[in-house]
Amino acid sequence: MNHGHRVLSFVLYTINMVHFGQSSALLSVWALTLPSLLAAPLHAMPLSKRSPTYQPRPYTVNIDPLVIEEIRTKVSTFRSSPDINTPPWFDGPAASEIASFAEYWVDEYDWPATQASINANFSHFYTTVPPPGGHYNESVDLHFIHERSEREDAIPILFIHGWPSTSLEWQNIIPGLVKPDNSSQPAFHVVAPDIPGFGFSPALTGSRSNVSRTEYADIFASLMQQLGYDRFILYSTDLGTVVALGLVVDYKERIINHVTDFYIALPTDADQERFQANQTSPEETKYISASNAFFNKHSGYSDIHSTYPLTIAYALNDSPVGFLAWVYHISQSVNDRQYTADDLITIVLLLYVHGVYNNIRSYKELFSHTAFIPDEKYTVPTSVLQFGGYTHYPELDGWATPVSYMSRHGFEFLTNNIV
Repeated sequence: MNHGHRVLSFVLYTINMVHFGQSSALLSVWALTLPSLLAAPLHAMPLSKRSPTYQPRPYTVNIDPLVIEEIRTKVSTFRSSPDINTPPWFDGPAASEIASFAEYWVDEYDWPATQASINANFSHFYTTVPPPGGHYNESVDLHFIHERSEREDAIPILFIHGWPSTSLEWQNIIPGLVKPDNSSQPAFHVVAPDIPGFGFSPALTGSRSNVSRTEYADIFASLMQQLGYDRFILYSTDLGTVVALGLVVDYKERIINHVTDFYIALPTDADQERFQANQTSPEETKYISASNAFFNKHSGYSDIHSTYPLTIAYALNDSPVGFLAWVYHISQSVNDRQYTADDLITIVLLLYVHGVYNNIRSYKELFSHTAFIPDEKYTVPTSVLQFGGYTHYPELDGWATPVSYMSRHGFEFLTNNIV
C-alpha cells in the first residue's frame, strides 16, 4: 500500500517476541535498531551455494506501444457516472475527479517518458527461481530491482510490496539507502522484486490452488539465495507483510530484522467485550474503533478479491478507468497522500498490463482476517513503523496499534521510539 507523504505520527516499535504466533525517516530506523541486531558478520553466499541453473540477467522495461495505445483508446471511451448529492467520498471518489484523471491519461500522460525514467533510474533484472514446492511445483519468473551499494559494510535488504503496488513503491527511498548522504548511516544493497502478476513479473502459470504465503516466502528466499545474500533485512507492507510473516518463521536464521509498516494486531473477542463494556483505555478505544470501522466498512474490496476475483476482474479489465477508480478509492481510504495524475496512472498501468486478475487474486492466496497472525511464534526482531493520516474517512484515524494494547497481548519490546 502506498503511504502518505505527510506523516502525522511516526512510531517505531522493535519487538523481540510476537505473541500471535517511505520517507527519509526510514534511514533513522536503521540507526535506532541495527547496531544491536547485527550479531553475525554479513558476507555474500559462496558461489558454490548459489543456484547453478538460474542466474539473473539485465532487463529493460519495454511495453509494446500497441498495447499502450490500445489502453489509451479504451480510456478515451470511458463512460462516466453522474455525481449525486452525497457528502464527498460517501459513495466513492467524485465522478468529476475520475473524469479528470481519464482526460489527462488520454491527452497528456506520457508513458514513453515514464518508461525511459524507470529504465534510467534503476538496475532492472529478470530471473527464474526454482519451484517452491508445497502447493506450487513450477519454476517462477521474477522481475526485480537490484541496486548494490559501493560500501563494503552495506547490508542486504529485501522489500516486499503489497496491492495496489509494485517494486516502484520504493523508488523515492532506494537512492538514499544505497548511498546515504551521511556516512555514519548504514548503507544497503536493495532488492525490490515485483510479486508475480504485478508490475513486470508475469503471473504464476501453474495451478494456484492452495498456494499460500509459504510458497511466496520460498520464492523470495530463493531469489535472495540466488543473489548470494545469506542473511538480510526484510521490509514489508500490506500483503507483503503476510509473505514476510512466512519468511520470519520458515527462514528465521536468515532474517536479521523485519521492518514493517503494516503490522496489525487484531482485537480479540475479549478485547471486543471490554470495548463494548467501556473497559478499554482511551488509546485502545480509539484503536479498536478504527479497526472495527476498517474491517466492517472499508475492506469490502479485500473480501471481493479473496472470494471471487475473476468476476470483478472482468469488469476492471474492460475499463482501465474503472480500475483506476477502484485503486484510487482504496488507496485514498488508508492514507493522506495526494497522488499526481502521473503517479496514479503509472501505478494503475503497471497492474493493468498483465491483467487485473493476476494481481488481485493474490488476496485469495494471502488475505484473511487471520493472515497477519504468523503460523507460529517467532523471535526475529521486528520493527513496526506506524504512519498517521486519513484524509477522507476520519473514523479510521487512530488505526495505529498502541503500545499498551500490544503489551497486553504479550509483545516484548526492545525499544519504543516515537520520532
